Amino acid sequence: MDRFPIADADAASRLGERLASWAALWRAGAPVEVDHVADADAHGHFHWLVRLRGEEKDVVTVWVALRQRSVHVETEVVPAPEIGREALYRYCLVRNADLCGVHLAIGPESALYLVTTMPVDELTEARLDELMAAIVTYVDELYPTMMTMGFAWYRRRAR
Repeated sequence: MDRFPIADADAASRLGERLASWAALWRAGAPVEVDHVADADAHGHFHWLVRLRGEEKDVVTVWVALRQRSVHVETEVVPAPEIGREALYRYCLVRNADLCGVHLAIGPESALYLVTTMPVDELTEARLDELMAAIVTYVDELYPTMMTMGFAWYRRRAR
């Protein structure tokens, strides 16, 4: 279990500092907000909320959660589909093969998410930068198609 060691008492502080340091670098190129949401929930997880600017989806909200042995990162791409659920889920399974660093998953309320989990110490500023860039890129790529497939009312806006 060396790859996922138990986070020590300072892991939340180090992760918070890493997120703040990364956000300062990212702000130079694009707007970003990082909020420390809660010290520890009932499961002992610490949470941060990262808001990034997207093209297709104006704001991409990413949850970063420090767990006992890992960091879990997720963003909702689209809510639970209203129509074409099976076709949309199939599309997601096929697209998973092309994604790097994250994967598509169905959340408990049937929404579709991009998610990843990694050891705490592997989430360096460089890895965080790669991960957030991948998330914004994939959301921008996936969002219009997923919305069109899952919502009859959705019409892609002109950019």
